[in-house]
Amino acid sequence: MKHLMKLLERDQYIHWHRLKDEDVVRDIFWCHPDAVKLCNACNLVFLIDSTYKTNRYRLSLLDFVCVTPTRMTFSAGFAYLEGEHVNNVVWAIKRF
Repeated sequence: MKHLMKLLERDQYIHWHRLKDEDVVRDIFWCHPDAVKLCNACNLVFLIDSTYKTNRYRLSLLDFVCVTPTRMTFSAGFAYLEGEHVNNVVWAIKRF
C-alpha cells in the first residue's frame, strides 16, 4: 500500500484514503488529473459501477465513468472500498 501511495504521488494522481487502524487502509479513491479536466468539460452524464469482491483482497472496486457529448466514455475515477455500505459509497462519491 505504501508503494501504491508513492506511485500515486509520483505520477500526480489525485487521491484520498481512510484508515481503519493506524496501518490499515479502509477505503482509497484515485483519479488522473487529465480525467478531472475531462470531467469538468463533459459533466452531463456520469455512471457508477461496482465489482463485487473479485480481486485478491476481496474489496469492492467502484468505477466512475463519464459519457461525453459524442457518446464516448472514459474512466473518471476509481475507489477500492472496504464494504458496500452506504457510508463507504457516500465517501467515494463525495471525493469524486
